[in-house]
Amino acid sequence: MKLLTAPSFAALLLSSAPALAVQPADAPVAEPAAPLPTATDPLAQPPSPSPAEAQPSQRSPAPVAETSAAEVTPAEREEREPPMSEGRRIVVAWNTGFQWGISPGVIFVDGEASFALGLRFGYGIDTGSVILVPGLRLAGYFSDPAVYLGMPVMKLVLPIDRFAPFVEAGVGAGHVTGGNSVAAKTGVALLGGGGFMVHFSMKFGLGVEANYQAVAGTGFKGFGIGPILALAF
Repeated sequence: MKLLTAPSFAALLLSSAPALAVQPADAPVAEPAAPLPTATDPLAQPPSPSPAEAQPSQRSPAPVAETSAAEVTPAEREEREPPMSEGRRIVVAWNTGFQWGISPGVIFVDGEASFALGLRFGYGIDTGSVILVPGLRLAGYFSDPAVYLGMPVMKLVLPIDRFAPFVEAGVGAGHVTGGNSVAAKTGVALLGGGGFMVHFSMKFGLGVEANYQAVAGTGFKGFGIGPILALAF
């Protein structure tokens, strides 16, 4: 039997006891490790886009709002407007721009018919719905006594395909020649009338016009009527 002495017993107790880590009271405490920089942290990087997301979208573009009327250009406006018919194009060609014509006819004064001859100049402007033709009219009525008129006139033409009705009016000066029993007089001349034209082509048209004319202060009042022949060369 083996006997344990006191020193041996104490050594045995010390050798069997768990080791205790002793640290000084004022020892510094280790700081936690700093996180990895964002640039090197794989968890901080956004996920890579999938191949479908990386490709540009193949969806149809969103509908664009219609252009307002104020933003429509003249070229676009012409494209949106309905095309002009051939007949109306002929009427516009005859009645726009500079024009002149000779109009023979008959005038009735106090129930008697006399030969009349007129000459007119004008410049037509197409406004879309009507054609405005301001101009000058000269006329001679070879009655007894003879009458001569000169006045600015305004003519309005309403194109209806090849058919072109019109009205006109004017104010100017008129001179009534004297005779054996009547003294020559000059006064304010008035004219009002209308008619129509049918334009068969760019070179030919037929029509008729009628008007009422008077010269204030002279007693002259006449109703005139005559054909219209339009020819282009």
